[in-house]
Amino acid sequence: MEFEYNGNLLEEERVNLVANEITKKYSDISIEKAREAARLEGRISEEKTNEDELCRLYNIMLVNRDDKKLVIEVFRDFYNVVKDCYKKGIESNYLKVYEDIFEYLRGNLDFPFISDYI
Repeated sequence: MEFEYNGNLLEEERVNLVANEITKKYSDISIEKAREAARLEGRISEEKTNEDELCRLYNIMLVNRDDKKLVIEVFRDFYNVVKDCYKKGIESNYLKVYEDIFEYLRGNLDFPFISDYI
């Protein structure tokens, strides 16, 4: 997925840019849901980090949590970033929520909120 620098944009411009990046990668996501996810993330003012990727992917899953098929698709990408973080020794609260998202997909938990892991 693209992660363009967007630190210089007005809020709605940034939301539209991010929403377009999301729908370009995940064509099954509506533009409304993509905008909702985009509003949850901050600006990208430097080079994209693993934390930026995890945040975006988590937000996409969060706003689409009623569509498990779509969440599974995004979770695959989330898993790959988590795996990369472990290899690099990067710490993140998103690593803590990973297993609970997996349990949500298995039907054992409600979708987890990242605020519970901070």
